[in-house]
Amino acid sequence: MTTMTPMLTRRKSARAVALAAIAALALVPAAVPAQAADITAAAPGPATDAAPDPAVVAAVMQTVHHYVDSLNRGDNAGVIASCARESAIVDEFAPYEWHGADTCAHWLAALTAHNAAIGLTKGVNTLRKPRRVDVTGDRAYVVVPADFRYTLGGQQGAEIDATFTVALRKEAAGWRITGWAWSRPELDFDY
Repeated sequence: MTTMTPMLTRRKSARAVALAAIAALALVPAAVPAQAADITAAAPGPATDAAPDPAVVAAVMQTVHHYVDSLNRGDNAGVIASCARESAIVDEFAPYEWHGADTCAHWLAALTAHNAAIGLTKGVNTLRKPRRVDVTGDRAYVVVPADFRYTLGGQQGAEIDATFTVALRKEAAGWRITGWAWSRPELDFDY
């Protein structure tokens, strides 16, 4: 979400990355055992064309914004607090996916090391208006365009019109992120 990768990796299509992210997120419920303390099994809701309750959408988006705002501030505790204990992440730097217990903490450690190794600093993500917010019972799905601006090797750079796709679950403490994927458009220039 906040990194640059070699030119060959950048040439992968955004669609392939998005499909991999969707596949990874689809596996989360099967790979994560239910824990009575914080997971309530939700029966699939009836198909409906009704818009989700605006208050619920606001609560879901509050968690997504808290995650990104915490990341922008370097508030690792805030990032981790936005996540469910069991989650999955697909991002654009090796090893490209993380899943299981304490995923957000493991991803943050890998991100910090990666950014230090490539000289990426001053990363700021800006979320735009969500393209989609779906809520069914205690589950939510968000697709939101995002811009990422940073400094790399002393030069400013940006990933404009990336896509941040997030899955969430409502727990006793509120909405928590159970998985996310970051996908950016193919770029025609080198960093």
